[in-house]
Amino acid sequence: MLPNQIRTTTVTLGPFVDDVGAPWPGRVTVTSSTPRVWAATGAVVAPRAAPVPLDDDGRATLTLPFTDQPGFTDGAGRALTGWTYTLALTLDGQEYARHTFALPSRLASPDGVHVDLLPDAATVGARGAGSAADAPAPAGRARRAGADGPSAGTALAPVPAGPDVPPACGVSRRDAFRAGMVALGAGAAISASASASAAQGPAPARPAGVLPLAQTINDDLVIGSTATPRTLTVKSSGAGGTESGPSYYDSTGRIVLEAYQPHFRWYGESIRVQLKDPRAKGMLTYQAHWPQPHYPDGDFTGRPTHPTYPVTIAWIGAHFLDNDDPSLLRNNLKHGHLNFEVPDSRGDLQTRLEIKIIDTTTGKIGTDRSAVRTNMADFEVGVGTQHEQMRIVGNDTRPKDLAFSLQHGPTQPRWVLRTTPQGANFQFLRYLSDARLVDAPLQLNRESGRVTVGGDDGTAAGLLVRRNGAAPAVMVETLAARDGQGVLVRSAAGDLQATAVQTDVVGDTQRRFVVTADGTHQWGDGAAARDTQLYRRAANQVGTDGGVFLRSSSTPATASNGGVLFVQDGALRYRGSRGTVTTIAPA
Repeated sequence: MLPNQIRTTTVTLGPFVDDVGAPWPGRVTVTSSTPRVWAATGAVVAPRAAPVPLDDDGRATLTLPFTDQPGFTDGAGRALTGWTYTLALTLDGQEYARHTFALPSRLASPDGVHVDLLPDAATVGARGAGSAADAPAPAGRARRAGADGPSAGTALAPVPAGPDVPPACGVSRRDAFRAGMVALGAGAAISASASASAAQGPAPARPAGVLPLAQTINDDLVIGSTATPRTLTVKSSGAGGTESGPSYYDSTGRIVLEAYQPHFRWYGESIRVQLKDPRAKGMLTYQAHWPQPHYPDGDFTGRPTHPTYPVTIAWIGAHFLDNDDPSLLRNNLKHGHLNFEVPDSRGDLQTRLEIKIIDTTTGKIGTDRSAVRTNMADFEVGVGTQHEQMRIVGNDTRPKDLAFSLQHGPTQPRWVLRTTPQGANFQFLRYLSDARLVDAPLQLNRESGRVTVGGDDGTAAGLLVRRNGAAPAVMVETLAARDGQGVLVRSAAGDLQATAVQTDVVGDTQRRFVVTADGTHQWGDGAAARDTQLYRRAANQVGTDGGVFLRSSSTPATASNGGVLFVQDGALRYRGSRGTVTTIAPA
């Protein structure tokens, strides 16, 4: 919505009816000539083609600001007044009239302003609606709403911005394309048939602004001026390519730019977009018609109705400073990019891919390492029959990194996935919040495939495995037929008491069970020092510093080699390899 302080008036047009009184279906499209800023609030009022449909009675109602009121600036602090509006009236799908005018405050009225918009004489004649002498004057007469009679009308100040109507066409679209006629600007009527020959008499003078396709222009071509910008339109037709078209031929208008010059001192480019203001945007815009609905069960939730006229579906271009407040560095750091934008679900354009042209810290143009960013986007690599890949490439003298950081540049990494130079081993590097490298707690050796946890010096925290369930937390499955190995714990040379395996229970102050590097097993209750152990006493001897408890059991089976010592009914007994049971100590 416009700020409340802006003075506006209601502009009405119509009703537009035919000779029998039936209202015409159509629309009025209003476009202002220049962007402007309402200084009191900083609101940017930017021009765009705003279509307003005619109602059921053939009327249109617009609310427009007066063009001579103070309070607007050009965005750089300079006062701006005297912009213009262009109204384009379309009836039954064809443009009927167009007029460019100013809307001065002297037309202010409680009932608003009524504009009588009529085609000029040339258009009426071309449509066969009477002679030029009988045609009305050019469009653009306004009167205060409710006033009657010609004397109540005030001619809207016309702006010499080009014709009010498109050129009348006496040549079919297909013949015009085949004849190679291109309109540069508007205002000329092509009335001669494309098949007319020189034998029928001298060729008529070529209408101004119409050039044959093959003509060479030896001078610079300027369209419009700073005061009155103009648009170059290259017309196309669907006659050669639509599904219902009568035939198939090239009916697309083009601009073809030939190039021979190699790049030298910035020469060699075919299109040069000069951004005259640090906040200016030079964008390539794609517009399309949305069907209703434009996809099943979908809509732009921010729009009251589906758009029925061309809307922007893609925006590609570059700009530098922030539009709203370029004095703040944090605002400018969001911009300064070549960007690609597409609409979101509301129909608002959003940057999805950007390439920074500025240093992301200082905001200055030029950077030795540019940031390429996505926004509101997932980056996907489609994999097909060619087995496409996402790659980080470089020679073996440099590491290849994938960094997870807070911002662009080397200042705030958190984790880095790296392949090292030469051996190309894979590492997970961790950094402190001040960007200092700590270690690589996880490493994979490319030659052996070995996984190292804890870093080269073992300073990392190690490996924590948590398991909530009955299955093992860690399982090693050996696949070798013989001599398969599971787990190896290696201590430093001579450190026989290094702990190899240990266990405890939540709440313990001491380890309940420990196996040291020399194989000694130690047990405790978890509250005090371990008090029971089993160890190698000498060759072929197992020792303990306390007693050995044997639970009472039945007579065991005969051992094929050696014997079995057991307790039965309180007596200590021995059964040899021949099956003889000897009582060593009675109960």
